[in-house]
Amino acid sequence: MISPFVAILPSAGSGSRFNSDIPKQYCSIGNKMIIEFSLDLLANLDECQAVCIPVSKIDLYHKQIQEHPKFHFIEGGASRAESVKIGVDFLDSVDFTYDNILIHDPVRPCLTNTELKRILGEFCDSNLQALISAVPVSDTLKLSKNNFIKSTISRENIWRALTPQLFTKEALKNAYNLNSEDLSNLTDEASLFDNLTEEVMITQGSSENIKITFQEDLKLAESILFNQKRI
Repeated sequence: MISPFVAILPSAGSGSRFNSDIPKQYCSIGNKMIIEFSLDLLANLDECQAVCIPVSKIDLYHKQIQEHPKFHFIEGGASRAESVKIGVDFLDSVDFTYDNILIHDPVRPCLTNTELKRILGEFCDSNLQALISAVPVSDTLKLSKNNFIKSTISRENIWRALTPQLFTKEALKNAYNLNSEDLSNLTDEASLFDNLTEEVMITQGSSENIKITFQEDLKLAESILFNQKRI
């Protein structure tokens, strides 16, 4: 059974590596913006009480997204992690009833409804405080310096973190309160728990749940979404 939850899709970044005048979350695949694939999933889940989308203060692209009572666009921060924290604070300040917080990259459009419900169900059926989707690393890993290999790193027990990531509201708020690092150094919210007693569980996600970072990722995402019959 899925408990009531809220979601945060941090969307204030410019995506400099994507090499586009349009932030990548607003680029189109088929007839949809990339971010809309995730927004549609969440909008159609009854247990999702609200979706907070922190955006840049100069962002006008989000105004093209169809309004929905669950969607709340707010001004984000200077980094992804700061935007998520702003989103957590916003959701805590308004009158929503929820137990858990889901964080998802808006540039992972290939997450399916089935996968999302599986992850939510697994989390809600457990006594976990935190759970992330991830895939085991299958490539050989090399440590380098100045583009020369220094050593080969064992890939045993190494996972590549994905989103969604799920946390109980109280556990995530407590992790922020105990965090002494500069938030701009964090690349995901699970990192907040690295030095805490609460354990973060991994559930194996789908390799199709790719993150669009470079232009060439668009074609791969388009192919996956086509096979999923979503475009």
